[in-house]
Amino acid sequence: MSLDAQRSELEQLGFRIVEQSGDSLIAITKKFHWDCVFTKLSYVVFVREIAELTPAVIEADRLGLEQRTRQLDPSILPRGLQKGIAVIVAYLAERVTPEARALCESKPKVRFAYFYLPAARDGATGLDHYLKTTPAWGAIYFSKLRFVIQKVLTPGQGGSSWPVSGGGAVMTLFIAAVLVVNLALFLSR
Repeated sequence: MSLDAQRSELEQLGFRIVEQSGDSLIAITKKFHWDCVFTKLSYVVFVREIAELTPAVIEADRLGLEQRTRQLDPSILPRGLQKGIAVIVAYLAERVTPEARALCESKPKVRFAYFYLPAARDGATGLDHYLKTTPAWGAIYFSKLRFVIQKVLTPGQGGSSWPVSGGGAVMTLFIAAVLVVNLALFLSR
């Protein structure tokens, strides 16, 4: 199997391929999202073909990619000051164990301004496994994270433009309105 379709999808979304071997690729993009309270989010996507996906594989990749992400995304802005990192690991597996499936579909550990989301396409069943619910923490980003996951697991499906975060847009407009009102009050003194 080739990763050409995944590579093409990622490049169309503005990702830069930073590494590719026969069965894996790593891509990165940095997006400023006005609709997510004016946040810059760096996306690191790791796509890997594998015979069998297990929790041990997911955990080993998580540990390795956490360090690798820091090297791929150097920034003068510290994480959390309107900047976050999303690491998406998409496995194209011949078989996904039930434990790995549960791990992909469960809420990941909460980390400050850092998302790590494993996802898998099970070749044996043809099903995709990833977090489909929206947790309260980071909720304004999940439509974007799911969009990238879906584009990588099922290339050619869905729309081609990034979704707008409805809740994030409302929060952004509210904060902007509060700032404008406070500025007007300050200037009227």
